[in-house]
Amino acid sequence: MTLRILLTGICVVLISSLDSISQAQSVRSPAEFLKRPLGTDFRLADWSDVQTYYESLASSSPNVSLINLGKTTEGRDFLQAVISSSENLSELARYQHFARRLAHPEHFSPAEVQEAVAKGKIIAFITLSMHSTETASTEMGMQLAWLLATSQEPEWTSIRENAIVVLVPSLNPDGVDHVVNWYRDHVGTPFEGVDLPRLYQLYSGHDNNRDWFSLTQVETRMLTESLYQTWFPQVLWDAHEYGSGTRERFFVPPYRDPLNPNLDPGIVAGINLLGTRAALDMTRSGLTGIAQGVGYDHWWNGGNRSVPSRHNIMGILTEAASVNIASPKFIKFNDLVDPLSRKEYQPSNQFVAPWEGGWWRLSDIHRYQLAFGKSILSTMVREREFWLKGTMEAARRAAGVDPSEGQRAWIIPSNELDRGSVARLIDVLLVSGVEVQQATTKLTADDRIYPAGSLVISRAQAYGNYAKDLLELQKYPTGQVPYDVTGWSLPALFGVRCVEVTHTLEGPLTPVASVNTALAAFAGDQRLSKQNPKTVSLADHESWKVIVDQLQKGLSLQVLTSEEELGLAMLVSSMSDSKPDGFTVSKMPRIGLYAPYTANIDEGWLRWTLESSGFAYQSIRNEMLNAGQLDEMIDVLILPDVSTSDITEGNRYGSYPRTMSGGLDGRGISAIDQFVQGGGTVIGCQRSANWLQEEFDLPVKEVTQKADPKIVCPGSVLRAQGMPHEMTVGIGADQSIFFSSSLAWDVPKKLPEDTPSHVSQITAILKYAPRQLLVAGTLQNGQILEDKGAWVKINYGKGQFHLFGFRPYYRGWSQGSFHLLYRAILLNQKRVDSEKSGS
Repeated sequence: MTLRILLTGICVVLISSLDSISQAQSVRSPAEFLKRPLGTDFRLADWSDVQTYYESLASSSPNVSLINLGKTTEGRDFLQAVISSSENLSELARYQHFARRLAHPEHFSPAEVQEAVAKGKIIAFITLSMHSTETASTEMGMQLAWLLATSQEPEWTSIRENAIVVLVPSLNPDGVDHVVNWYRDHVGTPFEGVDLPRLYQLYSGHDNNRDWFSLTQVETRMLTESLYQTWFPQVLWDAHEYGSGTRERFFVPPYRDPLNPNLDPGIVAGINLLGTRAALDMTRSGLTGIAQGVGYDHWWNGGNRSVPSRHNIMGILTEAASVNIASPKFIKFNDLVDPLSRKEYQPSNQFVAPWEGGWWRLSDIHRYQLAFGKSILSTMVREREFWLKGTMEAARRAAGVDPSEGQRAWIIPSNELDRGSVARLIDVLLVSGVEVQQATTKLTADDRIYPAGSLVISRAQAYGNYAKDLLELQKYPTGQVPYDVTGWSLPALFGVRCVEVTHTLEGPLTPVASVNTALAAFAGDQRLSKQNPKTVSLADHESWKVIVDQLQKGLSLQVLTSEEELGLAMLVSSMSDSKPDGFTVSKMPRIGLYAPYTANIDEGWLRWTLESSGFAYQSIRNEMLNAGQLDEMIDVLILPDVSTSDITEGNRYGSYPRTMSGGLDGRGISAIDQFVQGGGTVIGCQRSANWLQEEFDLPVKEVTQKADPKIVCPGSVLRAQGMPHEMTVGIGADQSIFFSSSLAWDVPKKLPEDTPSHVSQITAILKYAPRQLLVAGTLQNGQILEDKGAWVKINYGKGQFHLFGFRPYYRGWSQGSFHLLYRAILLNQKRVDSEKSGS
């Protein structure tokens, strides 16, 4: 009997194994699907190829489920492939609930949390080809998905049984098509491998990896909701390539210093351990050129690996040396650059086995990426409970933080004037999984009283580290060179009053379910009741949308200046209505936005900002400016942050098709001059403003570029002040701006004697504060900026130039300064009282 039972069991196992092998054999590999080896030189799969393969894999393998999260910016499907054993997939809801318990243990009993540790599965996120010019991971992901779903090797079967892998085939499907189609059109020509002459993500381009806390793009929002409201993974691997390809072949964590104090030590140690184990596994398999602890720091927030790390998820970045889109590179040994910036290219503890040079191909990147993915997944499933418990403990530490250690909470008072910016801030927090509460009565905090309806974000919650990192004022460590920006305090960038609570907080609170419920108790600007019912507040970001909409419908805008502390705008149905003192915008100006053929990211963010408030605009190319008579098509020309060489030279002739080469010539510059003197408005931002000043000999002096010592401020929030002027009505005492290698102007108190006759007035509308400039981040030698012009208006003939030394729409982050740009566009009209007097 015993022998019969044993034989029966063996037969069942054999039949099951044979069935699995048969299923695996029936699933086409990516190479069979594409009818070529993956990583073939000069060949790339487009998004249709990629999506069709994942659909085929899901339909033919019981171990794959394909989820369509929605549409991308340009309307393609945004996909997730969920890969695990068929048994695990049949109980996904159960494992997602276990993951939720581990991510938010404060909301569950100890027994429920322990059950999740004992019975849960490792949930791993893998995100690919965010930057669509980094092409290798798109096809690598197809191979990885096939191996995870079908391979009978023990390591892959163990991953399949003990983990649920959520693989995102591309974070930018739109860009996959744009880059692949551009490459296909030019492979084998002199333009093979040159950069796409447009942004591969419609608005953000390469900055789509700078959007993970501001959530401006639809792809970012879909993944964010998936991470923090559905899956709650323990690890996220974000696969990238770096540009030059002459340093290391592959970067894995640990990251370099500085270390952001809002990261849980256990999460940081886990990232380090996974990276180091992967470096060992890859080195043992013969892969060389792997570097650790170089290049990429662990300070900045906003990236796809940095935001999860503040959510108690091990956010892991890898960077492979790139190729020319799909064209291989040959790199001589003497051309290799040491990743530790030493003079000699040699081994070190962070670079144990240097690569020796030679050909570098897509297929090489695939080998390194697949080896890394296999390593981290195998490491985690070998000690499943260890890793599940580790991330749960990090969440528990965050939720149980001692209030005496620092911030207890943050309060957004319900009498805050800018409802639109409050709405965006609360939306960012809620979508990212942060818990927000609202006071049902008056609230007492640190001996101050706040009105009912005020919003409260508690530090003591599982995602409290993330909330703290967004809401506090960052102080970057001295003596460190940052990888990216150093300050990003969202209340400052959004222009929202956010009060830090350090001691006592008393009053009944209720959870906030949505932005609408949060704002229902907000009073808004009560001063409006004193004015015409059609009046809106310039202090509210949402008001600008109303203003733009009404102007585009043909109504007029009356800006009141008799009560400057109010800063109100009244919409009137006709110019004949009775008007108080102020000035009138009688129509929506026709806006032109300069767009070079150099895929300028700042131009993309400017487009997004204008569209976010409903502005219509026309993209203006060099040939359109060179044609002259600009007043026939536009009233306002905006130049984003573009270098002088990109404006005047553009793409070098011979490097791109002739229609995309060259820059703005003398005809275009003359056309701009005539346009402004005839009454047009030209707005320049940062480097473009500097070009305008130099090209048109505007009598102001830029003070940062030749300063000695140099200003050190790679990306921080600074304080500026509006000067008494009609265009600053309602700005208030302080204005936070984002300074990133920005500019400042020395503005003369009176016009120099040699000023051209067509320059009639110079006005500093916004100045950098005369002291205490830094709000968040780092600033060295800031005295150079003190009391200098940040936004300068120069009357030029009948028109005007606006010079912004900074970008008021920086990466879509700085919503609190969007209105500065809107003022420059709209508020350029004569005063009403002057018009009445006939002057």
